[in-house]
Amino acid sequence: MRTVSLVLMLVGLIVVTSSARAEDAKALYDKKCQVCHSLKGAGGKMADKGGPLDGVGTKRDAAWLQAYFADPKSKIPDAKMPKMKLSQAEWDALIAYMLTLK
Repeated sequence: MRTVSLVLMLVGLIVVTSSARAEDAKALYDKKCQVCHSLKGAGGKMADKGGPLDGVGTKRDAAWLQAYFADPKSKIPDAKMPKMKLSQAEWDALIAYMLTLK
């Protein structure tokens, strides 16, 4: 019985941690990306520059996004997106978030 309780507690912790990461990634998008991009028609003052990200999770995979974020012009030569300084954990969170945008 103690083993079952421990497993349930660990599963609950994983679910809470995953939810927190998703919220953190959304907050990071709002802070760093939304100024130049939009989702569901809501975007920042320069959303016309970066364009909508609706459906990006169906168009790109994690490897492509990682390479693009590291050097946008390596994937899209006329990309307007500047190289951004984020930690690898922040990039990983944004990639995971982008992949949910179906």
